[in-house]
Amino acid sequence: MSSIERRAAALLSLLLPALLAARAAAQEKGPPFPEAGVLFPRLLADPRQAQTTADYYRLDGQDMADVALGDTWGLRRWYFGESGDTAVQSDVEGMGYSQFKLSRGVNELETIDFFANLPVEIRRGPLSDRFTLYHESSHLGDDYIRATGNTGSRYSAEGVSDIASVDLGSFLRVYGGGGYLFHRVPDIPGGSLQGGFELISADLRERPPHARLYLAEDLQSKEYVGWNLNSNTEAGVRLGYDGVRRQLRLHVGHFQGHSPFGQFRDERVSYNSLGASFDF
Repeated sequence: MSSIERRAAALLSLLLPALLAARAAAQEKGPPFPEAGVLFPRLLADPRQAQTTADYYRLDGQDMADVALGDTWGLRRWYFGESGDTAVQSDVEGMGYSQFKLSRGVNELETIDFFANLPVEIRRGPLSDRFTLYHESSHLGDDYIRATGNTGSRYSAEGVSDIASVDLGSFLRVYGGGGYLFHRVPDIPGGSLQGGFELISADLRERPPHARLYLAEDLQSKEYVGWNLNSNTEAGVRLGYDGVRRQLRLHVGHFQGHSPFGQFRDERVSYNSLGASFDF
């Protein structure tokens, strides 16, 4: 069995007992492949959430772009309690998260991070929680290696995270939690903390498409960089239609802290961005 297969087996061995217990205790079971992002909606300002998005910014005098291609697929949902007011859902998700240097010729791939996650989401009224087993790896792009001669280092990790969230009315969401990397190459400290909030306005239009303004702030602190704080602020508008899950977000942002890319994790960066995201 390869090292990747051993890690996948270890992740499944941690998650499977919880899913089997949930199935046995559930009062009601929903249909297979339920809609994802309902029990615990995606964190809008977390750049490492599985999503499809593109951001443009200037960094050290260069035109740059971060492009993420990813999504979450619901697997099964269970309902608990006499009235079924507590829901639990298992998901699977993946994402490729890339950084490009833009030019008039061929855009240069700097680095790409891959994520494979097994989340379990829980909701009861305004309270929700998301426990995730995840794998991440980071790789330098060939264009970056040719330009710099730097071949980087191997970066691969498996870990767990848990984020709790509360909806304070219909317009404010506050969340917080943390995580730990139980396997990592190189052997760096594995603790992390995360918190933030999201403010979403009422609908600005009487006719579709509906438009809502939002402001989101995500704060992350990781042990391997001395608990220094990463701050990502995002403000924009979300456009969509009633009864349609797909939505478009247009946004501006400001990031300050250590690079969210694994290969550049020790570098401190600060930039303003302009982007678009697609919520499927």
